[in-house]
Amino acid sequence: LRLLLFLAALWLLIIPARAQTAIDIEPTQVEYTVGGQIHFETRLPPEIPVREVWVFVHPLENPGTIAGQATLQPSNGITYTLNLAEHPIQVYSVVEFWYQITLEDGTIVETDPETFSYTDNRFDWQTLDEPPFEVFWYEGDTAFGQEILNAAREGMQKTMDFLPVPVPESVTIYVYASASELQTALRLSGQTGALIVGHASLELDSVLVTIPPGPAQTYETKRQVPHEIAHLLMYEWLGKNYYNLPQWLREGVPSISELFPNPDYVVLLNQAYADDALLPMTSLCENFPLDASNFLLAYAQSTSFTWFLYGQYGSSGLEALSRAYADGLGCDPGAEAALGRSLTELERDWRQVTFGENPFPAALKNLAPWLFLLAVVLLPSLLLIIGQRRSN
Repeated sequence: LRLLLFLAALWLLIIPARAQTAIDIEPTQVEYTVGGQIHFETRLPPEIPVREVWVFVHPLENPGTIAGQATLQPSNGITYTLNLAEHPIQVYSVVEFWYQITLEDGTIVETDPETFSYTDNRFDWQTLDEPPFEVFWYEGDTAFGQEILNAAREGMQKTMDFLPVPVPESVTIYVYASASELQTALRLSGQTGALIVGHASLELDSVLVTIPPGPAQTYETKRQVPHEIAHLLMYEWLGKNYYNLPQWLREGVPSISELFPNPDYVVLLNQAYADDALLPMTSLCENFPLDASNFLLAYAQSTSFTWFLYGQYGSSGLEALSRAYADGLGCDPGAEAALGRSLTELERDWRQVTFGENPFPAALKNLAPWLFLLAVVLLPSLLLIIGQRRSN
């Protein structure tokens, strides 16, 4: 017991104490450029003897925390610059930060956390608010902003017709005027932006869409906004298990939630079927192809296939299928458990209904390699029998 008390006393002498009382610190001035750097600047009371200061930066909804040593300026000024090229932060995150201050006597004090919103400050955003939606845009008038809000509300209602998704507490919509500007925002925050014109930041309850000015603006609004909102609604419903859904269903439900269908999909599907170039649905469970033509075809197939499932099994079928996948069942087992048919069988049904395909030629085509192998195996025996009969 004496040894334990001695060691405890020794430990208290060696380890610096952490102060229980807070230090008055000026509110931090935060300035940043997206993808460039974040500059923090504050000041401590000049009479406080400071040895060193560390800054801890934690984007909310992100498991990691960035730590860096601040620079002490005259009169207890504190500055710190975070290089976002080395430590990218997802755009539209809420960022929490605090200071760890070591005094000259070794006492360590941690300040209360402060926060700021890390938004894309390259543009002068306009805003409209109609709960649960808030929209930001930088090209167009107020009527355009209201059109975005209307599309979000109508799209939410349409998704609710398919699945029992909840009404979210709040959703923020950011509207870019060009795909390149949206893709740059994603790239500067360490995300992949190639081929993307819309993006749902699920953990941040925000969506990014590309709606350029012009005659197609209303069409793109009624297509893109409901699509991305549907992603958020499905995530609100299923939580992290949303990521267990196959890719074709994660994109299929948002696609059928669009208020205007994509007319290119029908042309793509018919041409791919005529060229015998449809993608197996099993190949769309994990990821979509990265080449542009098959990437779009994957969306077209997912949309058509999900419409087919809804037509055959209704909203209860889509719900059962989503829950089976969310519970962790694979692409084939999930379909079998929810709908009583494997994904391959469902795909065959879809082809029959959508393209009027006769199942027998297709089945014969699938069996062709096995029939050839059977012929190779049986041919020598058959020739031997024929030779014996001729000899007789």
